[in-house]
Amino acid sequence: MKEYVNLYAYKDNFFLILTISFLLISILKSIYWKHTILLLKGLFYQRYSNQFLREDNVFTERVNIITSFILILNLSLLIAYFFDITLLYKLMLIIIKVALFYLIKVVIIWSISKVFMLREIGKLAIFFSLLFDRAFGILIFPFLFFLYFFFFETIIISTLIILLFITFFILKIFWLWKIGKFNFGFSHFYIFLYLCIVEIFPVLLLVKNKI
Repeated sequence: MKEYVNLYAYKDNFFLILTISFLLISILKSIYWKHTILLLKGLFYQRYSNQFLREDNVFTERVNIITSFILILNLSLLIAYFFDITLLYKLMLIIIKVALFYLIKVVIIWSISKVFMLREIGKLAIFFSLLFDRAFGILIFPFLFFLYFFFFETIIISTLIILLFITFFILKIFWLWKIGKFNFGFSHFYIFLYLCIVEIFPVLLLVKNKI
C-alpha cells in the first residue's frame, strides 16, 4: 500500500511541474505568439534573430523570461528522468542547480564582455547560447509527458530527445562560431576556447556523471 501511495505522490509531483510548464507554453501561444515564432525562426535564419534583438521591448523581454522558466523546468524534469530521481526535494535541487548553472553562465559571459569592452558581443553570445536551449526546452515538453505518464518502452522517446539535443547543440556551436568568425573577426583559437569552456565542457561533465 505504501508503494502505491509513493507512486501517486511521485506522479502528482511531476504532473504539477509539467502543468506549470504547460501553462507557460500556453501563455506564449495565446499572448506572445508573434514574438515566440520570431524567436524560434531565429534558430535557422539569422535575420529573424536579428529582428528579435532589434525590437528589444517589453514583449521580447517577457518571452525571454517565460522561455527561460520553461527551459529550467523541462530540462530539470529530463535530467530527473535520466538519473532516475523520484523524490520531490531532489527534483527541487535539480531545478535550483539548473537555474544557477544558467545564471552563472550569463554572468561569466557578461563579465568577460564587460572587462574587454565587448558588450554587444556579450549580448549576442548570451542570446544565441540560450536561444537553442530555450527552444529545446519547449520542444521536449510532449516527450516528457510520454516519458512520465505512459507505461511502455520509452527507448524510442529517449532516443528522439537525445537526437534533438545533439541537433540543437550542433546548431548552437555552428551559429556561435559563425557569428564570432564572420561578424566580429575572432580567431578560431578564441572561438574554440570559448566553446570548450562555456558550451562543451558542462555537457561532457553531465554525460560523465550519468555514465
